[in-house]
Amino acid sequence: MKAAVINEYGDEGVLTYQDVPDPGIGPDEVLIRVRAASINRGDFGRRAGFFQAGQTPLVIGWDIAGDIEATGPNVTGFRTGQRVVAQVMGGGYAELAAAPANAVVALPEGISYEAAASLPVAWLTAWIAILDTAALKPGETALIQSVSSGVGMAGVQIAKHVGGAGLVFTTAGTDEKCKRGLELGADHAINYSTHDFLAEVMAQTNGRGVDVALDMIGGETFKKTQQALAESGRLVSVGRAGGQGPEVDEALAKAKEQTVTTSWLVFTIKPREELSADLAKIMDAIVANKLNPVIDRVFPLSEAAEAHRYIGGRNQFGKVLLRP
Repeated sequence: MKAAVINEYGDEGVLTYQDVPDPGIGPDEVLIRVRAASINRGDFGRRAGFFQAGQTPLVIGWDIAGDIEATGPNVTGFRTGQRVVAQVMGGGYAELAAAPANAVVALPEGISYEAAASLPVAWLTAWIAILDTAALKPGETALIQSVSSGVGMAGVQIAKHVGGAGLVFTTAGTDEKCKRGLELGADHAINYSTHDFLAEVMAQTNGRGVDVALDMIGGETFKKTQQALAESGRLVSVGRAGGQGPEVDEALAKAKEQTVTTSWLVFTIKPREELSADLAKIMDAIVANKLNPVIDRVFPLSEAAEAHRYIGGRNQFGKVLLRP
């Protein structure tokens, strides 16, 4: 089969389109003919060799959608040819990928392979962070950073259309991205290139701040996000896209009785079966037109290096995918 392979760690140029052996499957796994694979920020760390990298040659990729090619002898409930989406621990940038059956979810009619492949990491991260970890309640206020990112785009919609937030703030680096954030359900979209989002949030909430916040940037953005929290506010940090990790202001958290959650990875939050159940709920909400998986661009698998380079330029809005 063909795959985008990492033979040595480094920048985008290390992704090489080449032939590799077909993956085998265990008794509790299925083999999936990949029709679409999603690119996540974590893939950049794996490509560079410092985040769950593994040994080279290496095929990365956590999110896939496609058709079941074969099933292990212990697998029930799935059949050959069935359309599915899966969250795997690697191997997604390929024509074929093996997946544990309990990490596979049947794909409903009306959801494309591309839309489905965009969901597992980004949407489960936002879903669990907002609804479970932060426990957003209907009518509360929320701040979702970086609406143009996969997690931010999902988070705005989940907070507004599933969690029932009364007021949703979000941020982006251009006026056009802010406009699209408003279209997805945000009440206020703040261009952080021209405005101080902390000042804007505090002004719009009469100095109170927000009940729930989701940050994936880290560094100074995380610091100001914590400052934007109200009394008893809950902040969840799910990444460090800005290059620096989150540093919690413990004195502020204690003074305002804030709950701040960091070192957060969707794979470790719940058992696979529960993650799959949440993924099915997300797809049900998409079928019901409550949520919209935004796809920015789809690259051929052979252009995986160019796709990584495109995301690195921070021009996208929503998810970028690969198509074998």
